[in-house]
Amino acid sequence: MSDSPQKPQDDLFSQVADATKTALDGAGDAYLETLREFQQKLPSFDEVIAQAIRLPGTSVNRADFLTEVLRGKFAPVIVHAACQTTPAKAGLTDRQIEKIAKKSLGKDGRRTTALSFAAGIPGGVAGAVTIPADLVQFYGYLIRAIQKLTYLYGWRDLAHIEAGVPDRAASGALVVMLGVMAGNEQANAVLARLARLRAAGASDQTLRTVFTEQALADDLRRISDDLTMRMAKRLGGQVAGKAIPIVGGIVSGVITGSGFDEMAKQLLKQLKLHGA
Repeated sequence: MSDSPQKPQDDLFSQVADATKTALDGAGDAYLETLREFQQKLPSFDEVIAQAIRLPGTSVNRADFLTEVLRGKFAPVIVHAACQTTPAKAGLTDRQIEKIAKKSLGKDGRRTTALSFAAGIPGGVAGAVTIPADLVQFYGYLIRAIQKLTYLYGWRDLAHIEAGVPDRAASGALVVMLGVMAGNEQANAVLARLARLRAAGASDQTLRTVFTEQALADDLRRISDDLTMRMAKRLGGQVAGKAIPIVGGIVSGVITGSGFDEMAKQLLKQLKLHGA
């Protein structure tokens, strides 16, 4: 498990959960009973990711995405070159790539907030056990963001999901990128290692074979364990928010929207350092 310091989004989840528990002193027994029931049904991180990957629209085709975000802004020859190589090799500047990335992430961030708000409106203690659906949607958007950002920063198809079933390399890449999003220092180190290999001329296939190494398998397990704990904390905060019928949708939306924005920015920051 990572020893990285607690991130702002983690503080937010904890604060919302603690504040709601205090507000529910008069209904504490009902809240605690619901929380215990929910914890018993808590899915594993791998199960949530497997469900998220199968959501319609989670898989992002690299060529289609790059064509969509570049067409009309750059000459057709540049768009074609970006699809064949990378946006940077096609001549896009760092500033241009970052602008496109932020615009794309902004759209997805607004969607995660809207989806979570809609799911949270019914509220009520009895509805709290349905939260995993929210979480699946949330991670589905994170996985979409990972693919878009890695495509823009030249990582080609490392994290691509084909027909809802990622291969071993893509699965490993998603764990690493999600770890980077969460601020896990071990995940940042793995990404830096992959970047060094790529800078030294490693092919896409060589980068994929790295995920079969035992040393990296151990890293992936530790990153996954850390992500599982963070997911449990997120779920706890959402249960607390949804236990209040009137504001449940608002709290859920704020948690999801801010969480997505912060996590996407973390990955963008690291890819700017290691992209090409």
